[in-house]
Amino acid sequence: MLRGVRQLKSSTSPAPGANVGPARLAVRVRSNNKGNAGGRLARELLDVVQGGPKLRKWYGQESGLPRDGGEPEPTQQQEPRQQQQQEPEEEGEKDTVLVTDADTPTGELVVLQLILLRAKVRILVKDTAAAKTGYGPYVEPVSVDMGSAGGLARALRNVRSVIVLGKLGALPQAAAKAGVERLVLLSTAGMPQPGGLAGLFLSSADAALKDPQREAAVTGSGIPSVVVKAGVIQDTPGGSSRITVQPASLSSSSSSSSSKQSSITREDLASAIVAGAVYLPGLGSSSSSSVAYEVADAGPGQPPESWQQLLEGLAAARTQ
Repeated sequence: MLRGVRQLKSSTSPAPGANVGPARLAVRVRSNNKGNAGGRLARELLDVVQGGPKLRKWYGQESGLPRDGGEPEPTQQQEPRQQQQQEPEEEGEKDTVLVTDADTPTGELVVLQLILLRAKVRILVKDTAAAKTGYGPYVEPVSVDMGSAGGLARALRNVRSVIVLGKLGALPQAAAKAGVERLVLLSTAGMPQPGGLAGLFLSSADAALKDPQREAAVTGSGIPSVVVKAGVIQDTPGGSSRITVQPASLSSSSSSSSSKQSSITREDLASAIVAGAVYLPGLGSSSSSSVAYEVADAGPGQPPESWQQLLEGLAAARTQ
């Protein structure tokens, strides 16, 4: 230990008459004490010369320590408090798709398909940190109380279409005020559902889809809307069945709009929902410009090659 101190003293001693400041001393100590037993003592000596690490930090000099090579790091001046305050974001182009209840099983599949289409996606979730970890930079996660008009107004900034996969809250009114151009609602209202134990074990997210008042609230919002109706939602792999798409009636009551029970995989249902937000043309701009269609599994076969062509045919039949 003493030998290390002597070496440190001889290696850092300046020439007679030389002006050696703390920065140059730091470089010499750093270069001469790698792997040296006196390294800790050298650092302590340097701290005393420069006022100690706590004092340097207290007086704002911590960032001014020299880099390797002896050049001092430039100090950063703090911006005035007025400039540090974030200015409100200005309205821009409406190019975003907002997905509500994006942390549900259906929501996750919808978000993944929107990402594959390279859409600009904002999602409403309970845990934004988990969503950032899961999706990375491909989505903008937001946590909002669906009953808060102010929170929804911020979430709806620059949003063109909203995909509604759960409860509505104040969304229809907020979306109309924000100038949203299309609402896409997933609904199972009026569709025959499984009975017995299967009906009892519906998830809370799927159970909320049976409320017929959701359809009335969306179609009465004054925003062009698409209601995607489905029967039994199956959690099995999709992409291996033919899919039928046919016009459906809106449910004004809990009575069934179809007498035959149908089913569709959750993955294929997500494709139908995204198609309603992206591909379905010619809805117009009035509250009467709404369309409802039912999607169902039609047995083994090829899934739709082009949802756009499929829905264009549905829109053409609707206008005849």
